[in-house]
Amino acid sequence: MSNSFVENGGEMSQPELTSAKALSLQKPNSWLSLGESPALINIPRTSAEIRDSFIRFFQGKNHLFVRSSPVVPQDDPTLMFINAGMNQFKACFLGDNPSGYVRVANSQKCIRVSGKHNDLDEVGRDTYHHTFFEMLGNWSFGDYYKKEAITWAWELLTEVWKLPKERLFVTVFRDDDEAAQIWKEVSKLPDNRIMRFGEKSNFWEMGETGPCGPCSEIHYDKGDIATQEATFSDPVAGVNGTNARYIEIWNNVFMQYERMKDGTLKELPKKNVDTGMGFERVCAILQGKESNYDTDVFTPIISKITELSGVPYTSGAEGMPHRVVADHLRALSFAIADGALPSNEGRGYVLRRILRRASRYARLLGQKEPFICKLIPTLSETMGEAFPEIRERADFVAEVIKAEEDRFIRTLDAGLERFEKIVGEISPSPSATIVIPGKDVFTLYDTYGFPPDLTRILAEEKGLEIDEVGFEAEMEKQKERARGAQKQGLSAIGSEGWTIFSEGSTEFLGYLQAQAEVKILRYKEDNDNTSNNGHISIVLNKTPFYAEMGGQVGERGTLSSQNGLLKLQVFDTVKVNDVWIHRAKVADGTLTVDAMSQEFTAQVNEDERAATRKNHSATHLLQAALRKVVGEHISQQGSRVSSELLRFDFTAFSALSPEQIREVENLVNEKIQECKPISTEELPIEKAKESGATALFGEKYGSVVRVVSVEDFSKEFCGGLHANNTGEIGVFRILSESSVSAGVRRIEAVTAFGAIAKYREESIIVSSLRDRLRAAAEQIPERLEQLFQDSKKQEKLVAMLRQQIAAAKAGELFHKAMEINGIKVWTMQTKIANEEFSTLVEGAQSQISEGVAVLANVEENSGTIAVIVHSALVQKGVKAGDIVKKLAEIAGGKGGGRPNFAQAGTKTPEKIKDAFAAINSVIEGI
Repeated sequence: MSNSFVENGGEMSQPELTSAKALSLQKPNSWLSLGESPALINIPRTSAEIRDSFIRFFQGKNHLFVRSSPVVPQDDPTLMFINAGMNQFKACFLGDNPSGYVRVANSQKCIRVSGKHNDLDEVGRDTYHHTFFEMLGNWSFGDYYKKEAITWAWELLTEVWKLPKERLFVTVFRDDDEAAQIWKEVSKLPDNRIMRFGEKSNFWEMGETGPCGPCSEIHYDKGDIATQEATFSDPVAGVNGTNARYIEIWNNVFMQYERMKDGTLKELPKKNVDTGMGFERVCAILQGKESNYDTDVFTPIISKITELSGVPYTSGAEGMPHRVVADHLRALSFAIADGALPSNEGRGYVLRRILRRASRYARLLGQKEPFICKLIPTLSETMGEAFPEIRERADFVAEVIKAEEDRFIRTLDAGLERFEKIVGEISPSPSATIVIPGKDVFTLYDTYGFPPDLTRILAEEKGLEIDEVGFEAEMEKQKERARGAQKQGLSAIGSEGWTIFSEGSTEFLGYLQAQAEVKILRYKEDNDNTSNNGHISIVLNKTPFYAEMGGQVGERGTLSSQNGLLKLQVFDTVKVNDVWIHRAKVADGTLTVDAMSQEFTAQVNEDERAATRKNHSATHLLQAALRKVVGEHISQQGSRVSSELLRFDFTAFSALSPEQIREVENLVNEKIQECKPISTEELPIEKAKESGATALFGEKYGSVVRVVSVEDFSKEFCGGLHANNTGEIGVFRILSESSVSAGVRRIEAVTAFGAIAKYREESIIVSSLRDRLRAAAEQIPERLEQLFQDSKKQEKLVAMLRQQIAAAKAGELFHKAMEINGIKVWTMQTKIANEEFSTLVEGAQSQISEGVAVLANVEENSGTIAVIVHSALVQKGVKAGDIVKKLAEIAGGKGGGRPNFAQAGTKTPEKIKDAFAAINSVIEGI
């Protein structure tokens, strides 16, 4: 049967579910015994059937199916990734429900890579924690409540999916007598299986303030029924304990309160239901598997890993590399398909960490070339039906991952070198175990992608330990930096801190108006954050201000009270969880509740709007031109459009040539000169797609979309502001084309007066060069090239002189040798700059004709020892590394290197003389 979802509600009969082959029975008392009875043959077994069954069940209860939002949040600055099914419905819980949702169900893509139970370095060790997972959920926004939610949950689990009731336990909040009574009536479970817990386990909160309420969890016993009675109520080994035998599969949250800043609870005017079921966990139960990784969610991927690597999979510790790669593949692929890219900051930094961990475990499978990218077709095949975006972007995702893997494989080798250097710089301690500082462990983790467990293994091989406490401290600093990088202080959740005049949503008027008469629905003074001192967050009943989205920046302007007593300067407009927030500060007058309750005139800065319109329309022309000049594979990865300039990120795996850049720029200007009309229309999303309109991957669209067209040249989904015709843009000028990350390029450009200003600026530079070089404008490139060539000649001359100096200094070394055990040994101690010492060592390496050379350099707080062994001695087993290690130990340092050359460092340079005094005994001992 098809497992495609039907995007509508309405009554329907319970669907006929495809039969699945009964799973083999195992232990008589085991939870794995689901499956042979003829009465159970319609239980969904495959992951596709299970997902489909859940959705269809709730569609039969008049729920609307809403597709998963991208895992990259579109309008929630507090989130790095979507981590729960309720994220896309936050605004609905706050009473702002523009889509009119009442009953909703979906399967949401989620990524969790932090938190108490989601430490990245633990994924793959157990059978049920993941970075990427699906959350099945059903929601009620002011409609049904506890009785319906509990009744339907029990019906699905026990009547449709036929889970044995004797294996189910439910938990409720300790004071929630209503939920406990409903469970008793619906499930007929005995009182001791309806268990009560406190806030930690059974009271859900969105944050420190905002909507919250008691929750009721359903747990499943995977163990032996014979031992259930003795264990289920144990606080450690039982339900809600740490025993993996009792696993939570479904959480029903009943949002009935709002948490205030003082900690008190306030009843919400409308009560909501928010539920979440772990898809991978329920698949393991219905398929009779001990591990999530043994279900058909993962087995196709793990089988492909085994096929490509030649390493068989086991469910024990030896199978951890397979599990890590399979899990991380899903997180990486869906995040990249939804618009995120590996980078060095924010969510891109998290993706890079995930990818490097996966690549490191692929290395344990013997893979020294890009490997994870080869698994994309398998993932696309298994999940592309439910989530088409992974199929549509498979090639792009594979290219991005391959490029990142290539980069990390090079970094891995560099990281091993860095590790050796760190070890070499640590001073030995005769009375204690040598410990690698936490800061260095973090450097290996942060820069080279080495998880601490890898550094620990490498350290143990050398008899060392790592400072885990220091590493955790550095990690906490990094997390603080990451948290600081996200937008803070903007929240429309709840009523706490807000002065509320009226409830309601904001009507956007900006497509047709730059000015409007408005009323303030609510406002909040953001004085709790010193960086926001004097700033105000304002929600209006209607607004001409465009809020930042789709790459276009939020608009600025003024809000002036009609009685003339208060004027506010709007410096930004943003959307947070679908709520339009105007960020403002007082420009004139005094902010009081009475002043804010008046009618206001909202006025957008029209000069900025006009410039932004031109830049936004030029961005559409740029994308169309790129697709014509470079190829249809070009797709948008992001953009930023302001009044000053436009920035456009797009997929490409090589830089544009100068000829391509000129051709793109000329084509855009050609369309500007043609003064083509720019039109907008609203269409059903399927019709818009059929028309050929380009959509931005990773963007979540509604059932009706706005399409912006430039005749037959460009057609895109877009909710932004645009010029009326291309001629208004005036002129288009590309400023730069550069790399953003693997597989993504960026173009920055200006239009209209911005382009004219750029031409003037460059004209001044050319004029200055012309005067300085005393050359005509067309002669400047030739004169500069001549200067460059002269400079290169001077550099070669300097390099040659350095070599001659090195040879001369090295010659002094080889004037007199001592003989030890038939080996000629030359020694030299210096007190020179480190760069000079390096030159000396280079010269000695080039001139040594036999024997061993030992050189040392003493600086103020450090010293260096270098040992050179002629190749003839190396063949006889004499190794520079052996010699330098013994000398370094005497000098209080560490070192190593190749058989013919090794080097050591010490922070006690005064001991180098002791090391040199011991050269005879060291050479005699080799």
